[in-house]
Amino acid sequence: MPIKKENLARYPKDWKQVRERIRQRAGNKCELCGVPNGAVIYRDDAGDWHRAAPDGARTNEPTLSFSAVARLGFKVVTIVCTVAHLDHIPEHCTDDNLRFWCQRDHLAYDAEHHAQTAYQTRREGKAIADMWSAA
Repeated sequence: MPIKKENLARYPKDWKQVRERIRQRAGNKCELCGVPNGAVIYRDDAGDWHRAAPDGARTNEPTLSFSAVARLGFKVVTIVCTVAHLDHIPEHCTDDNLRFWCQRDHLAYDAEHHAQTAYQTRREGKAIADMWSAA
């Protein structure tokens, strides 16, 4: 996931090297589901991933064409793996706190954290609005 501007200063100056080390450790694949970073895939109803290819493309492995994937009702996506902080603290960049995950697994892991921070953001917004409402 992209780093938010307001959090940029919280990452170490050598973040690019840290990120690359974690990517190398993972073999450039999601450390949870094993999908390769940059792969063009679809996920079936069970959540398992399968490669997809443009219509008419020749590949060395079994794939479905984009149009066949669409007929099945699935969506073709390009995988983007990112480095996740298990404790959600950008300053904590030890290898045991970092994972290289695809966007699906990263978002699933962060879902509860996102819900909590969204709730807090909404509360803060309401508190500010209350200060300006007519009494």
